[in-house]
Amino acid sequence: MAVAVLAAWDHRQRTGVGQHLDMAQTEAAAYLIGEVYLEAALTGIEPGARGNRSDVAVPHGVYPSAGDDEWIAIAVPDDVSWHALERAIGWPVDESLSTLDGRLAARDAIDERLSAWTSARPAADSASLLQAVHVSAMPVMGPVDHHADPHMNERCAIVTLQHPEVGIEHHVANPIRMGLTQRTAMSAPCLGADTDKVLRRWLDLRDEEIELLVATGVCK
Repeated sequence: MAVAVLAAWDHRQRTGVGQHLDMAQTEAAAYLIGEVYLEAALTGIEPGARGNRSDVAVPHGVYPSAGDDEWIAIAVPDDVSWHALERAIGWPVDESLSTLDGRLAARDAIDERLSAWTSARPAADSASLLQAVHVSAMPVMGPVDHHADPHMNERCAIVTLQHPEVGIEHHVANPIRMGLTQRTAMSAPCLGADTDKVLRRWLDLRDEEIELLVATGVCK
């Protein structure tokens, strides 16, 4: 879409004629799930909703935790992680679950059993226990939780900005880090904040022309 907009703008600059751009959201989403289309083409099976489940990791999902609407995300991608989870939780070793194929066959039972364990304790406690044995686990966080998360703060993922109308606000920082370019962050501009600059710099309007546009309510 960005390339299409630039191409349309270039065409207008050269010809004076605008373009109509048509792009469906489903087409944009299809770009991100190419493997699903390939799988359907190869197997002839229409894909269905999978939720958080994965065919290469079991367990793999979001599980209830103690508290009001508290959850934890857990992913076990290999046999080593599975055995680490078994030991951490205190489950007896089950040889039938020692391989991915075995866990895939018993996925429903594993999810039910794991949900019973996670729902009995806070998500942070479960995550700390599993992380200590190198099992991928993390509480599901909301915006307030992110502000207090030590890892997010260590990575400077949240920045504090001063908005002219709202005041102090916390915002997600730019995740792109470049070695030679200083990172900058700014609050969302107020309505009409750059109108004067645009009218002068890009449209080359004089003071009296701008004053007339403001006075007649054309712009703010």
